Amino acid sequence: MLRKLLIALTLVILLSIFIYPEKNIVSVFRVTDEPIVVSKGNYGQTLIVEISFTHDGLPEWLQSLTSPYPLLMLDADWIDRSPKIVETIKKKNIPAGLLGKYGKEEYNIEEFKKEVEIFEKHFNKKPLWFMTKDYEYPLELKQAAFNEEINLLSPSHIYEGNQYIHEKGAIISMQIHEDSNPNFGQLSAFIKENKFVSLEENIFGYSIKSTKMP
Repeated sequence: MLRKLLIALTLVILLSIFIYPEKNIVSVFRVTDEPIVVSKGNYGQTLIVEISFTHDGLPEWLQSLTSPYPLLMLDADWIDRSPKIVETIKKKNIPAGLLGKYGKEEYNIEEFKKEVEIFEKHFNKKPLWFMTKDYEYPLELKQAAFNEEINLLSPSHIYEGNQYIHEKGAIISMQIHEDSNPNFGQLSAFIKENKFVSLEENIFGYSIKSTKMP
């Protein structure tokens, strides 16, 4: 009887590790043990896409994305007004983080917490990554994110449709804001032409794959 119980327990543990590794490992890790901003990796190139406005073609472009996916940094107000697109992101299992306001301006910590709550309401978990629109982080904001166990992120390059020179550890950001003019065909071509890895793989050098259950 005891032997059967131990075998069953072992199977449960193995299933939890190999079937849901992203849920059990990635979503709870903290990259740093102090409030610093991650701006470079070590093992490849990572693409992040900032989204705060729904341009024509954005829903179709997101639907067309294939793995390995870029990391989507989503504005809280955009999340609240775009539930259908958020559902697409969740169904496709595209990794998403929280895009905040401008850090150089006086950042209200209560507003930051409200943005985290909006993300959590739609994604049923806190964001693993947080980034401000100007990549500036006042000390109080750094500490607030650290207290929430959220990692801070800043890109090393901004993609503006120009030719990109490969750099090991690069974190490249594409911006899709109200004042931008994205060419989704060009963005798709750029993704296909370059080999990108997840942020976790870029930082730590390993890849975590998850299997969806029907």
